[in-house]
This record gives sequence, structure tokens and C-alpha cells, in this order.
Amino acid sequence: MATVQVAMNRTRTSILACCFSIGMTGMMAILAPVAARADEPSPHPGVGGHVGVATPVVTLSSDKTTFISDQFTLAHPIGIGFKLSDKLAIDFEMVLGNPIHPRGTTSLVVDPGVVYNMGSVVIGLRLAWKVQSDTNFGLIPLIHKGIFDLGDGATWFVEAAFPTFLSAGVDATKTPPADKTTFELNVVLHTGIGF
Repeated sequence: MATVQVAMNRTRTSILACCFSIGMTGMMAILAPVAARADEPSPHPGVGGHVGVATPVVTLSSDKTTFISDQFTLAHPIGIGFKLSDKLAIDFEMVLGNPIHPRGTTSLVVDPGVVYNMGSVVIGLRLAWKVQSDTNFGLIPLIHKGIFDLGDGATWFVEAAFPTFLSAGVDATKTPPADKTTFELNVVLHTGIGF
């Protein structure tokens, strides 16, 4: 039994290392052309984007409360933004979620929104939908802080997001099956590179 657990831990570590390597390789592939064009004017002024990694720290729902120790998921937010002014932008984001422990099915959340640069921090609000889930709708308030300027408009950032969803499904445990509405609030930590 101990041998099986050691093998499982090695497999988990290998998977995490692979995910981290792929993420870092992707970020470097994105940043290399940006650094190479440092003295050229931007061909697309007012257009930006971000890539990163996030994880839910705690999930409060009408069914149960889940902590990161109960469900460890690596989420990969990818977005493109269009500036409406110096401070306001529309941001189109999608988030791929990979459950690491316990394992599960990869998920997708589509969450466009608006972000407003207040100077010291950026605040935002997104509309969100979980793909291939029960009927749902979500709002994601967020607060975002740049922590390191990478040059040519690229910034390493940290963000706290609070995805809140209302889902309508069916409770199959009841006879006959009955409609069921679920409320869910997540606390998510997110870091990445904005450009």
C-alpha cells in the first residue's frame, strides 16, 4: 500500500511539474516577441491581454464548504482586453480549470468583463458562465495589483477574485427528481503577466 502511495505522489508531482513547465514555456513564448520589439511602436495600440495561473482557496456553497486542501485545482486564465479610455477596458477572458487532487474533468468558464484602473489597483467586474454545467450565471468582482514592471508594457500581477454563481439543476436523489438551486462563492488567488 505504501509503495502505491509513493508512486501516486510521484505521479502527482510529475503532473504538477509538467503543468508548471508548460505554463512557463507559454509565458516565455508570449514575452519573447514583446521584448524583441521594445523599440518599435505598438502595432495594436489599446489592445492588451493576460495569461496566468489561479487556484480557488475556499469555496462556500449552499451544499458544502470546500478548502484548497479538499480540492486543489489549477486554473489558467487567458484574456484579451480593449481599452475604451486610459483607465477603462473591456476584457474577454476564459478560464480552463484542471482538478489536480482529487482528479476530475477539465472545466471551462467564459467570463467577459470590465476593468477600471484606479492608479494603485485595478478593480473589475465580470459576467461568467460555466460551460457544460447545469444552467448557471455568475458575477466575478476582482481587485488586481501590478507588482513588477517587466518592460514594454508587460507587468507581473497578483489578483484576488470572488467568483459567485447561481446554478439551477435537478436533484436526482429525490423521488421524483426535483429542481435544485445552488449558490456558490469562491475566493480565488490569481497571478500572471499582463501586457
